[in-house]
Amino acid sequence: MLAMPVSAGAKTVTVTDREGDMGKPIYSGDQGSHEFGDPYSWCSGNCPLANADYLDMLTQWVSIKSGEITMGMTVASPVPTDSGLPQGVTEVRWAWYFYPSIEMPISGGSNADIYAVYLTWNGVEFSAVLVDRTNGLPFALTYPDFTVDGNVMTVTTSLANIPVVAGWFCTTIICRDHPWPLDQYAPWGGWFNPDLTDVKGPLAIYWPWQAMP
Repeated sequence: MLAMPVSAGAKTVTVTDREGDMGKPIYSGDQGSHEFGDPYSWCSGNCPLANADYLDMLTQWVSIKSGEITMGMTVASPVPTDSGLPQGVTEVRWAWYFYPSIEMPISGGSNADIYAVYLTWNGVEFSAVLVDRTNGLPFALTYPDFTVDGNVMTVTTSLANIPVVAGWFCTTIICRDHPWPLDQYAPWGGWFNPDLTDVKGPLAIYWPWQAMP
């Protein structure tokens, strides 16, 4: 059983992800979806990145109760805070993205995430950031509550901070250069996703979006 601390009475949507699938997070869209595409492998099974099991997501969830929204994740092993980041990595970001609609492919342009929540680790300390992209640059940032308990991570904020969204999905991000400022758009290069949920969401066409609770 995976630890999933969701309180009684909460409405929750939970997703499970394969263990050991790091390094093969992205599938070729030309063949339809995660169900049919070919995996692109971005790292070998013996490199420091592939052996950092805390980058390997096992379960993700979004839960709503009493006006609060909690984003949660279990990973394959606790973050070893006494040993630093994998070689070449400057920051880890576990991310939850929220969308106004999940009925169109990402290439349609209407599905840009309007809110993003990051739990970050720079090798020394954790922090949590909620990014509001609804009013243009620079994006508004707030700093919600979070917990890291072994291999279970949660971030909690008021539901009023993430209004009018239809779906979400999770990913693990690593930054290999200077981490981009979260009040700006992510640039090309210098970061990638070592693990991305590979379960096709109920309303997804390309990315594995999940409906909100």
